Amino acid sequence: MDEAWALIRSAQLLKRNRVAVTSPYYTDARAAAEGRAVAFWQHPGQRSLDTSLSAWATALAHRVDPGSAPWLREHDPFAGLLDGLDDAPLNEAARRFLRERAAQLREEWDYLDWPTPDAVVLGALGMVPCHDDGVHVGILLRRPLQRGHREWDLVAARWRSELLIGPREDHRTYADTYISYEREDRLPDHPYIGAWSGYQTVCDVVVLTAVMDTVRRAHLDTNIRQEAAHRVKCLRGAYPAPWSWGPRMEFTWT
Repeated sequence: MDEAWALIRSAQLLKRNRVAVTSPYYTDARAAAEGRAVAFWQHPGQRSLDTSLSAWATALAHRVDPGSAPWLREHDPFAGLLDGLDDAPLNEAARRFLRERAAQLREEWDYLDWPTPDAVVLGALGMVPCHDDGVHVGILLRRPLQRGHREWDLVAARWRSELLIGPREDHRTYADTYISYEREDRLPDHPYIGAWSGYQTVCDVVVLTAVMDTVRRAHLDTNIRQEAAHRVKCLRGAYPAPWSWGPRMEFTWT
């Protein structure tokens, strides 16, 4: 229920700051069966493949003062990252690798030199999804906003275009649009996120997060189990990048 409330409050925060966002039908979360919370949202329309819209919405969200929403949680990608690993249908070598990888990245993360101050971040694992209902274009939030560093959102918008085989997202248009909407006093000190010294560490954390999302679902069926095992092998260097992540490659924005 707390998560559902945070999601609704996040949409309301963006709307108050004139960031286009799909709005909920109701201003509260409703309890459903088995203790689950449900929020009802207006139909967002079709997802737009125009990456400039995603960059525009992300830049506007980053302008929101995080101090105006003291309820925002701190963005910590390691919180719950390895949940479900012990019960996942992976061999012990794969589980040990993921634990060691997470520990290594945690140490690198703690020493990152963030070039920009705290901001309101979307915390996604890719470009934020923008939808168009024929009248309005807006963000479709899938997780609550958080207080963190905008570099996470910018790295997350780029990694798929670099590391995965499949449909290419127009990242150059995304990057140019984002810079054009940022205020001059808040521009990053690097022209593109890939030039930032901390890019590789954050990218590795984003990728590990995406892999763990699959690992946690590996018990659902044989196909997802095979996906999870294959993606761990990709991380371990069994296949050169860019990677094919299997027959169920996920290129949807999360």
